[in-house]
Amino acid sequence: MSARAARLGYVWAVSNTVSASTVVLAAIRDRVAALHAAVEPDTAPPAEVVAEVEETEETDTAGDGDFGADGGSSVTVPAAEDETPDDEPAPATGGPDEPDVERLAEALADLEAVVTGFAPLIEGGELPALRAELAWARSTVEEVRALDGTVDVLEELLEDLDPTLRQGPVEARVGIVVAARTSERRDAVTAMLAQPEWTSLLAHADQLVLTAPIGGRKPKQTVRVLARALADVDATAREAADAVVEAPDPDLASVVTAAHTVATTARVSRAVLGKQARKLADAADALAGALEQRRRSEAVAHWLVDLADLAHRAGEPSFTYGVLHAEAGARRAVADEALAAAVAAYTRPKLRKGLADAA
Repeated sequence: MSARAARLGYVWAVSNTVSASTVVLAAIRDRVAALHAAVEPDTAPPAEVVAEVEETEETDTAGDGDFGADGGSSVTVPAAEDETPDDEPAPATGGPDEPDVERLAEALADLEAVVTGFAPLIEGGELPALRAELAWARSTVEEVRALDGTVDVLEELLEDLDPTLRQGPVEARVGIVVAARTSERRDAVTAMLAQPEWTSLLAHADQLVLTAPIGGRKPKQTVRVLARALADVDATAREAADAVVEAPDPDLASVVTAAHTVATTARVSRAVLGKQARKLADAADALAGALEQRRRSEAVAHWLVDLADLAHRAGEPSFTYGVLHAEAGARRAVADEALAAAVAAYTRPKLRKGLADAA
């Protein structure tokens, strides 16, 4: 038997035994556990996900355009390699009394991506409330993560600057403004975690896991159901990506969210849908990364205008901020080119060859 035939046979076996409901519920369970672990220090991330399909070198499934077959009954299976959490959790970035914002942001984004990507399969009345609460929480947490990214770029610009231009009031003012804004944003996250809306979010997430109202219970429909979910979120992301290139002032945050939803949905579905799901996930991740760089280059330019204004009002020289602003502009140009390339790569028709037919 050829290697390709063996891979196709494995995909058939996966489709024959695993339901879409099993795969989606495992993804939700994993991400709800990660969300608890992000805010409860004594809660370890799950050691193993119990439901995405195990993958090996021979299970990076069918070649381009092949999305499995139908038939069979549902079972619980180990996680795919790229869906299994690391053995050791990432080190916390916050202080002893502060939330780990990076970890919390990732947990919220991943859970939101899963419930968005597979929303048509989730039954019952909990989903609208959970999605609204996730959007509310992410709006606060993402401000901190975006701020951290902007500060990283600003520090890189300062490090590349002639020391004579950054010493004195420039370095001091940047440090003061960064510390003040960072403290303000992190206090907002701490306050958010004390709100009743946060308690409600966790309750709705736990209820979703406990009641498991997930459709797609027929294994013979697994490929079609997962392919349709991926095709739907991909269509949304492609439309948003095209708008980034055409619009003069695009909403970059919404496109980042759409790209992350595609990447997560594709990774959850990868063991069933095969190599093209992996390729689509990789392209969506690259698009999200390019969008983040574009956002950071734009944000740091705005920061430098604010810093120059503050310095001018205080009677300090603002020349250095002009130099930094020019450097930020150069970074913005590079980011624009990288984003255009990422959009072109993501919107290539070949990338999703066969997905519509499978759906």
